[in-house]
Amino acid sequence: MRPAGRVHENTPMIHVRDLCYTYPPTPPATLSVLALDGLNLDVAPGACLAITGPNSSGRTTLCLALAGLAPRLTAGTVSGTILVDGHDVQSVPPGSLADRIGLVLQDPAGQLFTQSVVDEVAWGLENLGLSPAEMPARIDWALGLAGLSGVPLDQPPQTLSGGQQKRLALAAALALEPHVLILDEPSAGLAPAARTEMVAVLRALRESHRLTIVFTESDPEIVTALADEVLVLTAGHGTGAGNPAEVYASAVEQAGLRLPPAARFAAEVRAAGGPELHALTVEQAVEAASSYPIVVRPSPVQAAVSPSRPAAREAVKIDDVHFAYHPDYPVLRGLTLAIPQGQFATLTGDNGAGKTTLARHLVGLLRPQKGIIRLMGEETRRMSTGEMARRVGLAFQNPENQIFSPTVREEVAFGPRNLGLSGTALDDTVRAALAAFGLHDFAEHPPAALTFSTRRLVALAGIAAMDTPVIVLDEPTVGLDAHGQEAVLNWLEQRHAAGATILLITHDMELAASHAERMIVLLDGQIAADGTPGEVFGHRDMLRQAGLEAPFACRFAEMLAEPALIADLTPRGTAQAWLQAIAWKR
Repeated sequence: MRPAGRVHENTPMIHVRDLCYTYPPTPPATLSVLALDGLNLDVAPGACLAITGPNSSGRTTLCLALAGLAPRLTAGTVSGTILVDGHDVQSVPPGSLADRIGLVLQDPAGQLFTQSVVDEVAWGLENLGLSPAEMPARIDWALGLAGLSGVPLDQPPQTLSGGQQKRLALAAALALEPHVLILDEPSAGLAPAARTEMVAVLRALRESHRLTIVFTESDPEIVTALADEVLVLTAGHGTGAGNPAEVYASAVEQAGLRLPPAARFAAEVRAAGGPELHALTVEQAVEAASSYPIVVRPSPVQAAVSPSRPAAREAVKIDDVHFAYHPDYPVLRGLTLAIPQGQFATLTGDNGAGKTTLARHLVGLLRPQKGIIRLMGEETRRMSTGEMARRVGLAFQNPENQIFSPTVREEVAFGPRNLGLSGTALDDTVRAALAAFGLHDFAEHPPAALTFSTRRLVALAGIAAMDTPVIVLDEPTVGLDAHGQEAVLNWLEQRHAAGATILLITHDMELAASHAERMIVLLDGQIAADGTPGEVFGHRDMLRQAGLEAPFACRFAEMLAEPALIADLTPRGTAQAWLQAIAWKR
């Protein structure tokens, strides 16, 4: 990769002044939407700026404007100055900056359009006029950086997992050797190990080639690990700025931001009257805690045991299921699994392990090439897709794959109407689903005009309205701020309490630790681990093989050599156990 550096040392690589962006009104709204309001920022060559904030704050709009794609590819008007690598991005054709500005969208499927993995990376190189002799090495290099060396080059991008699609979009951008890389929610959908790899790759490129990076991110751990500076956007305004420690030291959760687990632990300690700890990473939390010797050896905390209940009928039964998109690369390899009715289980594993493929089998979008799947005791090969939809509600990782109605209200009503609801019963069901996700004000809006995070909530509301006995959600909290995540988890807990069976596909280990009764890990299309979260997180070698990592509580306790501090697997429980262990008194 060629070093950047055409900009003078003292000249910002990115210079933004008085940037305003307004979207036209979308019926039934009559007022224009001000997405960015007088924004100013400078990013030095080789620096890394994280942009965070609550959903609908203008982050994606800013990314598109910096790349010169808005308003060219979006409706709206822009004013102000945007200079990137010395160029006014609003006055030159976007294609002319392809070797200077790389962009990875929040929804990677929106920028993948060729028929194979190799064509996707090669397309930009061909447009730059790179010689055919140079292309194979450049493609291999970019795919290797993105962690896709093992993916068949002829595999269609549409058959990749969501996380693999995100990696492919990154590889296509890196192959062009840009001076500036703009990433919209780059960690969304990536397994923990893949997120760590991504951070390491971007750090290395910054150091070796002075790559300038601007990225939006909801995951505070990625912000902490990668960014020099953080800009907090709220309703198009810059409402906070500083390094990660300064930004997350404020009461940002009130603004819809999520705190890193280590910061939540420190905040819980302070709130309980304990020492004045401050930490962003588990290493910092351990260093701070090590100043206070353990006085009372904590007793291992027993996980809460649910009241005994009769053995439940199996909601989902999977027997020796095989499936492959490509004959030489099987995805599911003799998978056998049973999920009883009323259980809250998480399904996790590395990108490409087969999680989304399994979910598609449960609603009839894919059929086993070998093996049997039963829903509520009935074989799916004897059921139509419509019959399966009455039993299983599936929210896709990408909401674009299931939203098609002209308004949010009609989208949410579509499922229950097809299940036979009408009249007042249908109206009440739709109203309750909209309320559960805070969507009442958007009811008459077209989903396509909403932000990606809001469309995700619309898709979830559509599943909620169907009230199916089995709910399968594929990464439902990705890209959501603290308020959106809370709405999703509150709804899931309510449905679980009402007897629904939940299968939550997630790479969020903190979420799995705090909400699931059972944790199932897939590795190369087979089950690598199956048990309570506490049991599964105890298998560290398996977690590494599956591209996962233990949550904060486990790592904190292990680094302090006090296993009992794991408590209930949450930062709050760990804080309480640690305060008891050091015999802290107010």
